[in-house]
Amino acid sequence: MADGTVSSFRRRRGRILARKIEALAERKKRPVTILDVGGRRDYWDNVGFAGIGRIVLLNIDPADLGRATSREDIFEDRIGDARQLEIADHAFDFYHSNSVIEHVGTWSDMKGMSREARRVAQAGWLQTPAWEFPLEPHFRLPFVHWLGTPARAAMLSMARSYRTQDRDARRMHAERINLLSRSEVRLLFPGCEIEIERVMLLPKSYIVQW
Repeated sequence: MADGTVSSFRRRRGRILARKIEALAERKKRPVTILDVGGRRDYWDNVGFAGIGRIVLLNIDPADLGRATSREDIFEDRIGDARQLEIADHAFDFYHSNSVIEHVGTWSDMKGMSREARRVAQAGWLQTPAWEFPLEPHFRLPFVHWLGTPARAAMLSMARSYRTQDRDARRMHAERINLLSRSEVRLLFPGCEIEIERVMLLPKSYIVQW
C-alpha cells in the first residue's frame, strides 16, 4: 500500500481520536488521563494534546520508550504486560492501543489484553489491521497471513526486512503476528462499537471504541 494512503488513514484517525478525547474532557470538565499500551510519544504529535492531562506509555520492551515529541512534560513511561496490567479498575479515563493486540500472542493472550483494556478505563480506542485485507501490513507481502505458519515463515524470505534472516528467525516472526477477522474482534470486544476502515471496499483495519 502506498505511503500516502497509509498517511491519510493516520491523519484521519488522529482527527477522530482528538475529537473523542476532547469530548470526554468536556464531559468530565477536566483534562483526561490516558493509558497508551504499546504507544510512542511521536504518535501523539499527529493527534494533538487538547483535553489531555497525562499520557502513560506502557510497553513490554524498554527500547520502545523515550522517543522525542513536542510535549515531553505530559508523558510518563512504564514497563508492563498488556495481557495482565498491574493497574486498578478504571484508574484511567481513556485506554488507547494502536496495532498491538495482533502482537501479544495466542487467542488466550488476546482475550487477556481485551479484558484488561476495558477493566482499566471506562472509555477507549483500539486499532488493529484486518485479517481480510490481502496485503499483510507488517511483512508487506500479499496473502501471507492467510497461510499456515510454516508457509508464512517460508514466504518471509521474499520480504525485504526478513530475507537475510535464517529460517529459525523467520519462523519466530511468523508466529508473533496474528491478525484478527471482524468476527474475532467482535468476540474479543462484545458490545463495543467497531468501525471498519476500507480500501476499495475491502476491510483494511478495525477500530474498537467504547
